[in-house]
Amino acid sequence: MKHLERIGPALLLLFSIGVSVILAYTATQRTLSGLESALWQIFVFAGGLVGSFIFGRQSAREAAKEMIKPHARSAFRRLLSLYHSLSRAATTIEASQISDSHENDQVALARLEEIIAEQLSTADDALEDWRDIVPEDVGELEQKRQFDNTRREEQ
Repeated sequence: MKHLERIGPALLLLFSIGVSVILAYTATQRTLSGLESALWQIFVFAGGLVGSFIFGRQSAREAAKEMIKPHARSAFRRLLSLYHSLSRAATTIEASQISDSHENDQVALARLEEIIAEQLSTADDALEDWRDIVPEDVGELEQKRQFDNTRREEQ
């Protein structure tokens, strides 16, 4: 399928070039009628236009992927950081469930508080990364979060 996407536009452009060459050769051999000239020009124009459009669309997609890649890497690193942080939180919770000491519970709660603060900081950094890519969506998310916080405070 991908080969067809790359070969199709090239074939259309080659078709346009081929028709142009045939048109030039035919025009040197005899005088073309107005209808023949118009049809040749329509074939050349249509093939070139469609081929150029498809090539342009593919180029725009590739350029967009290249522009997004650095942001995607950054967001992926943040996601990994959150994942590792959640793993540490789960380990801390499991360790506190095994222990019966009240003192260990306080230490576990303090560690969990630090881990959550770290996760929130990482999430805020990730949100800033996404603000570079989709600022409208991030603004909408922040408004929703403020609305939810306001509702919780009212309850």
